[in-house]
Amino acid sequence: MGALWRVGVMVLLVGVLVAAQFLRADHWFPLGSLGQYAYPRDPNGDVINTYVMGVTTTGEEVRVGLTPGSAGISRVEFEVQLPEFQADPDLLGDIVEAWQDSHPPHVLTSVTVYENISPMSGGALASEPYDTVVLIWEVP
Repeated sequence: MGALWRVGVMVLLVGVLVAAQFLRADHWFPLGSLGQYAYPRDPNGDVINTYVMGVTTTGEEVRVGLTPGSAGISRVEFEVQLPEFQADPDLLGDIVEAWQDSHPPHVLTSVTVYENISPMSGGALASEPYDTVVLIWEVP
């Protein structure tokens, strides 16, 4: 009976590991791969870091931290969903609401999604990093 139980547990664990690898979802970590380390990078490509800035009702520009505790979403999850946000910017509403709830009394009037691009050559920085605007959304 003990051996059968151990075999069952091992089969279950291997099944979870295999499923986590194929689903590539960060919430399976550490059983599955963490998205930011899951794919090889081109040593002559660009390193892209996405970040979000917001403008408050007082005109102050603030960084909207992409963490579950701050905005309800991690940066890697945000980057995975970026094409969806570009197709429908209103999806940013939940992130703005979560950020405002965790940062009173700030109220955002707009958010801008940026990508900081670091060009690489041979795995080293080839030129100065630069920012590009990916998306601007006015909060309704």
